[in-house]
Amino acid sequence: MYDKQISDGELLRSLRGDDTAAFEVLYDRYWKALYLKACQRVDKDEAKDLVQEVMISLWRRRKEIAPDQEGDLGRYLFTAIKYRVISHYAFTATEIKKLDIFDILEGQLNNDALETKELKASIESAVSRLPARMQQIFRMSREDDCSIPDIARKLNLSEQTVKNQLTEALKRLRNSLQASSSGEWALMLAYMFLHVHKNL
Repeated sequence: MYDKQISDGELLRSLRGDDTAAFEVLYDRYWKALYLKACQRVDKDEAKDLVQEVMISLWRRRKEIAPDQEGDLGRYLFTAIKYRVISHYAFTATEIKKLDIFDILEGQLNNDALETKELKASIESAVSRLPARMQQIFRMSREDDCSIPDIARKLNLSEQTVKNQLTEALKRLRNSLQASSSGEWALMLAYMFLHVHKNL
């Protein structure tokens, strides 16, 4: 048994040694707060599921996760629940906008630069595998900030064709990245979605 005053850092060290009792303490310590946070965006049943996913991820990644400078896992876990909510609404632009996604993205860039670089590299790899015309349209929209009418005019295409190509590009990217990764990818996918779909 662990004293309730034991620090997250000490519990994490035990967790890395596959100590399920340490996991139970962390679970009890954070479950309610994470649940209440998730309930701000989703219904109660969905919130329970999302918190469960976060805690499962904590166990699976127990040997990789590092606490913050104060030895607290709270920041990691609350960021993780934000990821799960974003994933839940990954392709519903109205809901994503409510989540201050760019603030979360900036925080992730600062807190885990290596992982973020890997995310970006995987997205770039997925984009590069799109058919040539689809990739061109996608890059013009996301990277060059061209509107659909601008893209249609420059490429001598109908606006509907451009819309169809962007929609199909997003579908392929989502399937490609989600098939090879965990829910954290949804953050970057959501970023692409917002950037492209503001013109749809």
